[in-house]
Amino acid sequence: MTEYALKHRFYRARKNARNILIQSQHKVNYLDDPVFHIEAIREKEIRKIRIVFDEIKEEDIERVQSYELPQICTKEIWLRKPGEKKFIVKTLNP
Repeated sequence: MTEYALKHRFYRARKNARNILIQSQHKVNYLDDPVFHIEAIREKEIRKIRIVFDEIKEEDIERVQSYELPQICTKEIWLRKPGEKKFIVKTLNP
């Protein structure tokens, strides 16, 4: 897959994730961060989300777990497998 195609795949996945979060009453911010791609905020909840494709690699888990966040934040990895529309969500404890 070309770099152009990968970027578009990422942007479509990020937009789909945003739409899912908005439907569940979250305010969504895109992040320009090397670890997390989306921040979703609700009344008593903040979710930091990393979007990955095909499989969750050990490197992804290590990067997310090592990132320091306040206790109110939930760290998540959203996996999009090829040919599927839904995400698989993995929540990581601090």
